[in-house]
Amino acid sequence: MKQHLSKSYRLLLTLTIFAVFLTACGTGKTGDSANSDIAKDAQGASTKKVLRVGTSGIYPPFVSKGKDQKLEGYDVDVLNLVGEKLGYEIEWTVAEFSGLFGMMDSGRIDTIANLIAVTDERKEKYDFTDPYAYYSVTLVVKNDRDDIKSMDDLKGKNLGALLGNNMHKYATKWNEEHGNEINIRAYQDVSGTYKEVDMGRIDAFIDSNFVAHSRIKKEGLPLKIFSEKPLYTTENAFPFVKSKENEEFIKQFSKALQELKDSGKLKELSDKWSEIDVTKP
Repeated sequence: MKQHLSKSYRLLLTLTIFAVFLTACGTGKTGDSANSDIAKDAQGASTKKVLRVGTSGIYPPFVSKGKDQKLEGYDVDVLNLVGEKLGYEIEWTVAEFSGLFGMMDSGRIDTIANLIAVTDERKEKYDFTDPYAYYSVTLVVKNDRDDIKSMDDLKGKNLGALLGNNMHKYATKWNEEHGNEINIRAYQDVSGTYKEVDMGRIDAFIDSNFVAHSRIKKEGLPLKIFSEKPLYTTENAFPFVKSKENEEFIKQFSKALQELKDSGKLKELSDKWSEIDVTKP
């Protein structure tokens, strides 16, 4: 009797372990990449693919919230069109800009839409799509300020920047190489920064040329771009964590971008959102 119960117990235990194993295999994910977020129907067939995109949601005209609180802008339109071409649904996550790269590193998002500049430092860690926008970097000052014509003129003054972005890093590095005489104030939220310049709380804000043109006009503030000559220029693309899966996806993504460029659609979107053509260097 004891032997019979022991055999039955062992058989039950074996079947239980096997069932758990099958369940685990059926629900496991295959890595943190754009190609891993695939919804399944009742029969297990793919129904849609999802590209998870992170953004600050407050960087017009590239990405911001409209009157209906839905995200809109050049980046949003570009991603929606690329998603249509590749069969991907865009899933947005809004967070502070300074935390977006960490979210991508941890696999919570696949890429970032926030006018991300391609830099040598970033290329060491991430792979990028082909560029979809280009910009020049400038300083925004009050209309009556003629004393700021270069970074040197900011010594002893207050300069605002978006925390963690390429322009903040540029200003910080320049400052370190020139005696740390500029007081750099980093902002998590850029929505009120131009008003900070207008009120004299900061002497200048470092920003891209077309964002500056757009915001000065939209906010109606007595501000101007400090000079016709930019501080520097850069190209912008969508970053992805380095992996074989993402490497193949980036090729497809860049091909879709090129098709949009060749058809004139990118230029059309640029004209929709900016007074400056962002599709050319």
